[in-house]
Amino acid sequence: MSEPLLRLASVAKSFAGVQALKPLDLEIAAGEVVGLVGENGAGKSTLIKVLSGVHAPDRGTILWKGVPAEFGSPRAALEAGIATIHQELAFFGQLSVAENLLMGDRWPRYWWGGVNWPRLHSEARAELAGFDLEIPTDASFHELSSAQRQEVAIVRALSRSAQLLILDEPTASLSEPEVERLFSYLNRLRLQGVAILYVSHRLDEILRLTDRVAVLRDGELVATYRTSETDLNRIVRDMVGRSLDRIYPHTRSGTTGKALLELEDAGCSGMFHQITFSVRAGEIVGLAGLVGAGRSELGRAIYGLYPMDSGVLRLRGKPWQPSGPHQSLEAGLVYLPEERKRQGLVLDHSVRDSISIGFSQLLARRGVINGRAETGRVQKALDRYAIRTQTLAQEVGTLSGGNQQKALLARWLEREPTVVILDEPTRGVDVGAKAEIHALIDRLAGQGNAVLLISSDLAEVLGMSDRVLVMHRGTIAAELSGAAMSQENVILAASGLLRGGKKTNPLASGTGHYPS
Repeated sequence: MSEPLLRLASVAKSFAGVQALKPLDLEIAAGEVVGLVGENGAGKSTLIKVLSGVHAPDRGTILWKGVPAEFGSPRAALEAGIATIHQELAFFGQLSVAENLLMGDRWPRYWWGGVNWPRLHSEARAELAGFDLEIPTDASFHELSSAQRQEVAIVRALSRSAQLLILDEPTASLSEPEVERLFSYLNRLRLQGVAILYVSHRLDEILRLTDRVAVLRDGELVATYRTSETDLNRIVRDMVGRSLDRIYPHTRSGTTGKALLELEDAGCSGMFHQITFSVRAGEIVGLAGLVGAGRSELGRAIYGLYPMDSGVLRLRGKPWQPSGPHQSLEAGLVYLPEERKRQGLVLDHSVRDSISIGFSQLLARRGVINGRAETGRVQKALDRYAIRTQTLAQEVGTLSGGNQQKALLARWLEREPTVVILDEPTRGVDVGAKAEIHALIDRLAGQGNAVLLISSDLAEVLGMSDRVLVMHRGTIAAELSGAAMSQENVILAASGLLRGGKKTNPLASGTGHYPS
């Protein structure tokens, strides 16, 4: 048997006396894809940082190509052949694709010292072409789709002769077609001998893409096995230490009440048009579609962040047009944004303030907030939503992704709303927190709330919803229920190939790439 490309022998890491990684052994061979899974806080990020040169291990040995290695910095790891692409890509949005791709390299220059821009772009195009990518090198990086940004980051890593590629939640912000394109690309890389450590909460991707699975729990490597010899239930059981019988609970009776939210021919210039649907009490309606189809824009407009310029909106049977989010909150409608760190939380605020800001004015008398009542309400919310935190004063940004998301949910659900709009409620959270959030959503509907669930996770939107609306280019392309609720139909409708339950001519429907 040939020497593995990477071998970890009893590698461990602690921070301030807390053992983030217990001594573990792991091997990755050239051309192998290893899936790394575990709940938030299990040690995945620490392991990634040890391999990428951010942290040095406290003990143990890293063997790279059979030789003991110490990576004193990310640059040292990259020069050795280990490249890491993080979930939140580091890039210069206003600079061009060429500048971002060749950042850190020696740029071609004229004899007098100025940058030779034509040659710089030529070199960038050549590197992209080497991976069969046609991305305009003069475009600003922020203009690219999420998939294109990932591809540029991968090309940048591999152009520096990376032999081990570490991908951290690479599909968190990708649509299904973009995920397919990424997987096709990664399969080509593995055939070229590139080893891949694939870190993801999406277990369906782990089962589909990887050769082996490594499971971390509480800093310990509890299991490794060949992907072909395992299944979803075993991975989940190893991750959380218990069996999750139902990832997508459905404990409601199935009976629904009157329509609490109704839209009729609603439109918002440049975002969506002719939107007609309703959500009834006790019902979860899923909203699916490709990135750029207008799902999030629709949710924000209902909440009052964008003004609708056509159609009718009704809340609890009465015409209603919010002038802003505050009016929506007062009326019993809340919205959970898709990007909690950028749109929902101030990361250096305390857990207490991050939760209580949603309802503190309800506890005020003559403009003065009752601090004792506020603290008690927050403490009850921590228990009710199983939010794990050391103290109420802890910065919310130091919590795991799942606990951040539950804190954001607690902020708004403590207002006891009647209509709840959830935009990507489980993005970037581990399987345990995802199950808790799914159970919470199911309870919300069971208590008679109307829930609009916006999600890019097809399994989630199909598993949780009573009906699914699929958007395509700013309008509702299909409404699916019963046996018609399938991944195939959602993808067809999202691509413009299914309307009114019937497939359409792909040449007439005008499919193509939809920007982020």
